Amino acid sequence: MTRDDSSGGWVPLGGGGLSHVIICKGRSSEGRGRREYVIRGERLRDRAPVLECAIQKGLVYNKVNPIFHHWRVEERKFGLTFQSPADAISFERGLQSVLEKLDRGSDSPSSSTPEEGDTEDDGQASVSVSYRE
Repeated sequence: MTRDDSSGGWVPLGGGGLSHVIICKGRSSEGRGRREYVIRGERLRDRAPVLECAIQKGLVYNKVNPIFHHWRVEERKFGLTFQSPADAISFERGLQSVLEKLDRGSDSPSSSTPEEGDTEDDGQASVSVSYRE
């Protein structure tokens, strides 16, 4: 989901629906070819991409309740409704691990060159979540 501040509510990305979300190291569409950590979501029904968010230092993460979490990167706001608290915990742990790496300056994804293992993803966390309709 994304936050629509004009209406004061959360709006499903790409029409919503049950989606598979991963945190991975790859190339984002907005990263101009650089490798970086990205949160990606794909709707299960038709495999359509519904979420892509580059993870950056300064990301603000909030747990509203055990199954709804949201975060902000710069001026963009995203949210996920998880199927279970265990899924939410798994996602949060994966995200916190990436943020700690970025804060330490270790494993800086933008420092990787294509020659250093040009695999698209090396997943950090993977959960199925449901966007609110």
